[in-house]
Amino acid sequence: MYRFAQDLQEGIILRRRNRFVMDVLLDDTVVACHCPVTGRIGDLVFDGVPCLVSTNNPRRNTAFTVEAISIDADRQWIGIHQGRANDFVAYCLDTDALPVFPSSKHVEREQVVASSRLDFKVDGVYMEVKAPLTELFVTPLPRFERRAVTRPIETERLIRHLETLIATLPETKRAVLLYVFLYDAPVFTGNPNRKQDARIRQLIRDAIADGLEIWQLNCRFTVEGIVPLNCFETTLHFK
Repeated sequence: MYRFAQDLQEGIILRRRNRFVMDVLLDDTVVACHCPVTGRIGDLVFDGVPCLVSTNNPRRNTAFTVEAISIDADRQWIGIHQGRANDFVAYCLDTDALPVFPSSKHVEREQVVASSRLDFKVDGVYMEVKAPLTELFVTPLPRFERRAVTRPIETERLIRHLETLIATLPETKRAVLLYVFLYDAPVFTGNPNRKQDARIRQLIRDAIADGLEIWQLNCRFTVEGIVPLNCFETTLHFK
């Protein structure tokens, strides 16, 4: 298990004030918490959603960060801290818990390639980590309000990172796009509603022939930490 520095606290989100701040009821006190996701989190209206929060540096404007939410009948925690996903992947690499790299020897993070930055370089192979949150693959309880979404999901950053990752293939002959879900999600095959979806799928299909692999990592999120559930290759689903 990837353990947090201290156990998380459970609270209730009262509202998402803006892109960066959520008001959360902790015990009997309303506190402003950092929201680690600047974009959409599913199509949820954050009113009465259970959450887990971590404690930040008290000198920050927001003393807490919302780490996870729960919206389904199974009360599964869904991790929403995308930066936490990279730390968790680093832990999995260090403990040989990722079959995509079963016995990694040399791991480097935040590698600058061209004008972009890729998340990992593992034994000479580049890996980009994505933690999709614009769509949540659980069935929310009826009491959680959902907002009608008409605008497409923005994907410019994904395309830039994907093109950079693919550009490493002539030299390395292998590259990995790892989708991380900080909960137990079904097999992810992309999102047809996203902007430029056809272009993204074509980029991936062309690159698979040159050595691009697509993998998925599912987890269980708890107040103590994150447990890897399964990691499996999904390349065939993108061909």
